[in-house]
Amino acid sequence: MQRYNIDTCAMLVEFNASVWTARKLDRGVTDEVVRDKGAAEKGAARVNKNLLAGRKELEVIQQFVSEVRNYVYACTLPWSDSGLRLLPVVKFQRFNADMAQHEDKYWKLCENFVTVYPSLITAQAMALGTMFKRDEYPSPDSIKSKFGFHVNYMPVPTSGDFRVDVGDAAQAELQKQLSELADKRVEAAMADVRARIGEHLRRMSERLHIDVVDGQPKPRRFHDTLVESGLELCDTVKALNVTQDPDLERARAALERSLTSVTVITKKKGKELSVADTLREDMQQRSALKTQVDEMLNKFNW
Repeated sequence: MQRYNIDTCAMLVEFNASVWTARKLDRGVTDEVVRDKGAAEKGAARVNKNLLAGRKELEVIQQFVSEVRNYVYACTLPWSDSGLRLLPVVKFQRFNADMAQHEDKYWKLCENFVTVYPSLITAQAMALGTMFKRDEYPSPDSIKSKFGFHVNYMPVPTSGDFRVDVGDAAQAELQKQLSELADKRVEAAMADVRARIGEHLRRMSERLHIDVVDGQPKPRRFHDTLVESGLELCDTVKALNVTQDPDLERARAALERSLTSVTVITKKKGKELSVADTLREDMQQRSALKTQVDEMLNKFNW
């Protein structure tokens, strides 16, 4: 099996963020539902109420955490079931700086929530009606403890990391298992990179297609991100290709060449259109790019 010196070109990153769910099991309403529906078992239904129903202050934090998770997934590769992700060393400085900014914004959003939290409780007395119970809400002094933002870095373990005396035979077996596990995880991580490119190419092929309706060409609509995220993906894949897979690099370079080779249209007064707008107006270049994308889909193993 191919051996990779992954510990010299990558590290592991762990990201965790906790947000108060503001949800509580309402046993009284649950019993009412089970009884009214004639269910024989008490566990047939569970009614969880939203303690902040109708309010957006907490949803803003939850949405931001989702955006940060998406950023982490985009910059890293899967490594273990525990949530550890593989981060190429070349991306560390930018990633670390971005995560520091994300953390600052996260805590500002939390501070804003903590400030208005007491007034939110008062407002929910009317919003929840008879389901409102003041003792189900954490105290204003303790609510901040329901939030957390943590980013940890650690080296990739290698078979030489064993430090305990378990006997030569046992140690050799442990080292062998760790080496094989690391190789499998690297291969799975690289499969994830290939899948990202393949998914984007398929999306490009589908959105660049020109339908014919009543004998007239009808280009499909697409967002600017079809081009923008494609170029970003090329930069990301270049860093994530920790095994220096030549096929993956050829596919990445081919996609980058295709996107950057589009000749933008110049309008009156010298105004240049974006690549995306050019593809919307220039059907010849649009068709040519789709052909190149389809060739990449057929040429490489996705």
